Amino acid sequence: MPSETVDFGRRNEPPRAEPADLPSTTRSAGMNPLRILAKRALMGVATAWVVLTAVFGLFTLTQDWVLQGQIGAARFAGENDPEVLAEIRAEYFAARGLDRPLTEVYADYLGRMVTLEWGTSLGGDAVFPLVTDAVVRTATYVLPALVIAVAVGVGVGTYAALNPDGRLASGGIGAAYLLFALPNFWIGGLLYSRTLGDSTAASPLLYDHLLPIAFAAATLLGGYVSYSRAHSREYASADFVSLVRAKGASDRRVAAHVLRNAAIPFFSMLFTEALGLLVLATFVIEVLFGIEGFGLLLLDAVENRDLPVLLGGTVVIIWVGVIGNVVQDLAYGYLDPRVDIG
Repeated sequence: MPSETVDFGRRNEPPRAEPADLPSTTRSAGMNPLRILAKRALMGVATAWVVLTAVFGLFTLTQDWVLQGQIGAARFAGENDPEVLAEIRAEYFAARGLDRPLTEVYADYLGRMVTLEWGTSLGGDAVFPLVTDAVVRTATYVLPALVIAVAVGVGVGTYAALNPDGRLASGGIGAAYLLFALPNFWIGGLLYSRTLGDSTAASPLLYDHLLPIAFAAATLLGGYVSYSRAHSREYASADFVSLVRAKGASDRRVAAHVLRNAAIPFFSMLFTEALGLLVLATFVIEVLFGIEGFGLLLLDAVENRDLPVLLGGTVVIIWVGVIGNVVQDLAYGYLDPRVDIG
């Protein structure tokens, strides 16, 4: 009786899928930057319309504290004539272009936002160059702070994940958390008050650039260290890391493999965390040091109810978010071709 050869190793193995049968999530998706840009741009237009409408409604349909202050000052001076008070209101609304029907004012403002002809502020300056100059001034300390925070945060977090028992890792994490917890505004105010009266000690470079960069970086550093350490630890004990170590790879090479796999979740956090914390930090830093940047400009616009400036600043924030999302999508496709970003 002839013998029959049986391949027990393949008896229960399912048939191999052809490339066309593979799930779409495992196939490399084609990246179409123009499609991504168009999709995000449409989303940005819709978001801008909703946010601008909400801001316009809040400012035009709620109590005007600036007008109430003027009316109160007139009454405190003994002026109670209704006609005089009505004239004060009429002059106030005319100076702000609000003496027309609200629908007409609303359509006018939206049209200006689209054409980038944002009108003039209450001080008589053109709004568009005023906002762009403020954004550039803020970027001079925000961008260096972001680069420093990302570089130091990723380095410390990854090192701590790969060397969890090392003293250097523990010290680095502790220092990052300490910088994050310190009241930067109090320290900056203390330094500023101590040197304000000393013309030789007060340095424009220190207060206009170095301290704002340091405080903004410290605001971001704790979060970046924590997130990079958490995401890197997920892969620090993975099989491929053990294999890379067994082949004699250097610590730098191992860290590069870990970071490549942890890059997508960390990159998602990077932009969201930066936008949220820096928006708050810029207000504090610019008020503290008197920096005529974007945060101080928006605060003055809110205080004075300068609607053109406020709406122009709102457009800038919206488009920074849209551009950041586009960069995120493109980075996902570069970091992991399996991600379908199309």
